[in-house]
Amino acid sequence: TLAVLALVIIATFAAYWPALSGGVLFDDDLNIMVPTVRLPSGLHSIWFQPQSTQQYYPVLYSAIWLEHRLWGDQFFGFHLVNVACHAASTLLIFFILRRLKIPGALLAAAIFALHPVMVESVAWMTEQKNTLSTVFCLASLLAYLAFDESRRRFSYFLSVVLFALALLSKSATVTLPCTLLVICWLKRGTISWKRD
Repeated sequence: TLAVLALVIIATFAAYWPALSGGVLFDDDLNIMVPTVRLPSGLHSIWFQPQSTQQYYPVLYSAIWLEHRLWGDQFFGFHLVNVACHAASTLLIFFILRRLKIPGALLAAAIFALHPVMVESVAWMTEQKNTLSTVFCLASLLAYLAFDESRRRFSYFLSVVLFALALLSKSATVTLPCTLLVICWLKRGTISWKRD
């Protein structure tokens, strides 16, 4: 399975290889090229001056700020991060489905990795909010599933922290708790406030 999973990740990078040489699309200049993320002092503004960026997603813009420190205006790095986040999400989907004992986990992960609907999020630098928040959201889900099996507080705490990082990357991830309740209901046929 690990060899096949590695093949899926390699296929993901191969499929999105053309995106790595992409340039500015649509509103990339409003999100990637803004002074707040280009200045060394911008990190403070990102967290404490909500109007300094187009949307208040401080984890996302902190990542973009760090990326500017690493490779400046070279777009390759921004695209590489998007593809790497998408590949990480593919792995997380596989592990989540396998933990839930859903047949075809590998096929589902491969479809997610290579489905054309994902191109916009992966190839467009501004959509790092999608790729980054998805990693945090799926990692939070996986940590919660680990908590649900073991009842270890660390797994619960990790799930909450990852969920907060997802929310601070893109607020649409707010639906995760509802998703977790649905998963608990599907696993047990009932939901308990205390347990779930």
